[in-house]
Amino acid sequence: MVLKKVLVADDSRIFRILTSEVLREHGLEVFEATNGGQALDLLLEKRPELAILDALMPLISGFDVIGKLHEVAPDYQPVIFIVTAVYKSRRWESEARLQYQVHEYLEKP
Repeated sequence: MVLKKVLVADDSRIFRILTSEVLREHGLEVFEATNGGQALDLLLEKRPELAILDALMPLISGFDVIGKLHEVAPDYQPVIFIVTAVYKSRRWESEARLQYQVHEYLEKP
């Protein structure tokens, strides 16, 4: 899979800016969302190969975005990274990987 498009969805403006800047420096097209509703809309419209989703966002959580995406577009399976400052344990990571097919589970400091 060639990575060309990335969605960065996080309610933290600083996280979005820093992450998006690094990705753009590597030649990727980056879409940004501030909440789960926007994230789901952009995933369905732009179909990025990678989605970096905050676990806890306004309107719809990152986990619920993944669940809804699997319901409405089961054939579309982007690589998904969950980032979190809240759910910090092996139990949450295991659940994310098993239940939501998350590829990477990253804890924020």
